[in-house]
Amino acid sequence: MPADPRFVTRRFRPGDETAILDLFAQSFHAPADPRLFRWKYQGNPYDNGRISLTFDAEGALDAQYAGYPVLMHREGRDSVAHHIGDIMTRRSVRQVGRGLSSILGRTAMHFYESFCEGKVAFNYGFTTGTHQKLSVRFLRATVVEPVIVWRRRFPVPRISGWRRWLRGFQLELVRDFGAEYDAFFERVAPAYGFLVRRDARYLRWRYLQEPDGIFIVAIRRWRRLAGWGVFRIRERSLIWGDALFDPGEPRAVGTLIRHVAPSYPVDLLTGWFAPRPAWFTRALEELGMAADREPQELALTCVPFEMADATARMHENLYYTMGDSDLF
Repeated sequence: MPADPRFVTRRFRPGDETAILDLFAQSFHAPADPRLFRWKYQGNPYDNGRISLTFDAEGALDAQYAGYPVLMHREGRDSVAHHIGDIMTRRSVRQVGRGLSSILGRTAMHFYESFCEGKVAFNYGFTTGTHQKLSVRFLRATVVEPVIVWRRRFPVPRISGWRRWLRGFQLELVRDFGAEYDAFFERVAPAYGFLVRRDARYLRWRYLQEPDGIFIVAIRRWRRLAGWGVFRIRERSLIWGDALFDPGEPRAVGTLIRHVAPSYPVDLLTGWFAPRPAWFTRALEELGMAADREPQELALTCVPFEMADATARMHENLYYTMGDSDLF
């Protein structure tokens, strides 16, 4: 596309943070947290600074297209993908151009060329409304499926300590992730098909270093790790953000929730879970949770790069949770 001398698009440079946080606050009508920016885009264990920015002739930031890399695991192999997040444009330039010639379109194409082409398997994200339509029409995105939210109203009956003891279950608050969690991922990953590599390095960054009130509970059976869940509390809801369980210990799912949920003054248990694998879906149903469309009509979208059939593979067997987004 022809260059527009009114605007310059380039990669992120140290020092751009102030302008990015200011544009975030204007775009989303909420204060920006510099800790979250540093964690997401400057503390990622796989790489950092994958951000494309567009400035006007006076040097004001008008648009950002950003993502952070994660390792995707399938059939014993890993590939790099981007989670796309924090896409924004200044209101005053939203009518400049159309589609790929728009400020957002130009910024996205710069991100693709700088960070994606020949470098990653695919980009993915959870989008709604105008951006989803723009991405599908102009940015090569495809919709994989609508996001499913699972809910259960309280009360959730507490499991007694003696029942847990008879079944061999012990629970613990996780303070760190070590080699045991690497081994656990390798053991259970084949039962999930296609998923983010939830090993110790990822879990430590995603949940222990994230600065905003997450807690993690692990469950063991006869001292062997059987699963873990990640939670946060928002108002009167217990948000179940992530989970990984041994398929050979399906009772561990309900046991963990029946221990955690009654311990907090909340009215609702809720979380996103893909409609696969089937054995985990059954465990959610046995907990009394019900599936429904996400109220903002969010959908999982994908832009394939090196993995040309990424959309089909994701639809077939991708396991994801709210923790795979930047909305948890």
